[in-house]
Amino acid sequence: MSFINLIILFIGLAFKSLSQPTLLPDFNFLILGLDPRNDSLEQTQVTDTIILGRLTSDAQIKITSLPRDLWSYSLKTKINQIYPLSLNVDNQYDFIQKNFQQITGQPINRTLILTTQNLIDLVTILGGVDVHLEKGFIDNQYPNPEYIKNPSPKVPVYKTIEFASGINHLDESNITEFVRSRKSAQTASEGGTDIGRTERQQLLIDAIINKLKSPDILSSSDKILSLYNFYHQNISTNFTDVDIASLAIRINRHFLKSSITKITIPTGENPETDILYYPGKLTLGQWAFIPQDQDYSRFHLFLHQHFSP
Repeated sequence: MSFINLIILFIGLAFKSLSQPTLLPDFNFLILGLDPRNDSLEQTQVTDTIILGRLTSDAQIKITSLPRDLWSYSLKTKINQIYPLSLNVDNQYDFIQKNFQQITGQPINRTLILTTQNLIDLVTILGGVDVHLEKGFIDNQYPNPEYIKNPSPKVPVYKTIEFASGINHLDESNITEFVRSRKSAQTASEGGTDIGRTERQQLLIDAIINKLKSPDILSSSDKILSLYNFYHQNISTNFTDVDIASLAIRINRHFLKSSITKITIPTGENPETDILYYPGKLTLGQWAFIPQDQDYSRFHLFLHQHFSP
């Protein structure tokens, strides 16, 4: 099945919901990555990954990762709590998008909510993906799945994982370790911390998009159908079939030439140079990054200059 056949498939499916609004030529989207845990080491539904993206009419993509520890003054908590809070309101996506719009100053048109299991399933359908690491890393404090399944003094709580510099093939056997690890070093430049993990997650998104453009995928009707079924059966989103058909038609000519631009938000401990910074003290009892201005104005300006057309 060629890409044009895929478009026809989406158009046919979209006729079921033609009354729904379609997307603008250029639009922003939000990806929330969840690693829901309810085991002996952790119980959580917070978002580990928060990515703001922009797709243009010529299929170019800009992405930037928001630190999960960024403080929301309106909600009086960190932004990784926005998703759990949305579970208790009537219009979940409206709640999510309005809160992130307030923080980023960017309109958000659609939201995708992905779990770690979704990533595993997606990469399995694709037959794995390849990512290039400038610098490899070793994490000696990665939670041991065997201990999580069966907590016991005889089972180590942590295990060691390693990814070498250069090309790494990710599949269902190691993708979870790649996106979860954050204890490999004390600094992001060495691959550790939440920021280092975020950079690897952006590499993974780039690798997935490159695999989707490959002849192996575009020429396989079975894989295309599997991807469509996977999307409809597993992904939580407010994207509609009309949206997908509209996107497929719009970017068809440019799809194979699409690329990703990664935007890094200056984040650290210096309020003069870092748009988002740790103030050296807890915020309402929580470790958090805060913006240079309480109204996020300089953060809004940064995103407008680097993210908007």
